[in-house]
Amino acid sequence: MITIRTANPEDVPAIVDVHIQAFPGFFLTLMGRPFLRLLYHGFMQSRQGMVHVAVNGQGHVVGFVAGTSQPQGFFTQLLVKQWFRFGLAAVWPLLRRPSLVGIKLWSALFYRGESLPDLPNAALLSSLGVHPQAHRQGLGRQLVAAFVAWSVRQGCPAVYLTTDQSNNTKANAFYLECGFQLAGTCKRPPNRILNRYLLRIQP
Repeated sequence: MITIRTANPEDVPAIVDVHIQAFPGFFLTLMGRPFLRLLYHGFMQSRQGMVHVAVNGQGHVVGFVAGTSQPQGFFTQLLVKQWFRFGLAAVWPLLRRPSLVGIKLWSALFYRGESLPDLPNAALLSSLGVHPQAHRQGLGRQLVAAFVAWSVRQGCPAVYLTTDQSNNTKANAFYLECGFQLAGTCKRPPNRILNRYLLRIQP
């Protein structure tokens, strides 16, 4: 039995655990648990942010979704408010992996959500993760539905997201199956090409 509910601060360690299991080797995962905890706390603490979790019958968090109704300003505000803590959290990962320093870090810290010019009020589904042991239970679809429902309540006309174009067949197919449409591509430094997906939810 799976329950989808609004996340609370006590869920953050479990959300970080799921993130690390769901995205091994990804940049944010390599930035470490303290960095991820700050990020997901930031989504929870913002009026424009949203985090929901999928909880199994034993009360364990096995999936999550996070995003914002105002992607153009959300990440900048988060960085401005928490710059010292993010900087402190980044020190050890950067010392361990100097290759993280540079374009990737700059791109992550100053990420603007790649908003859509024709839909400036669209909500950004920023992160969606399901624990590998909980796959094939439809959790991803339920979490996407929860984010779309929240976006409707926020008055957003659409939901969009970006995901890697290459070596990412399952994720790209998943979002198409959820009703999203491919709405172009974008490039993130150094040479990362992302597909942008859009789901219109308001006329």
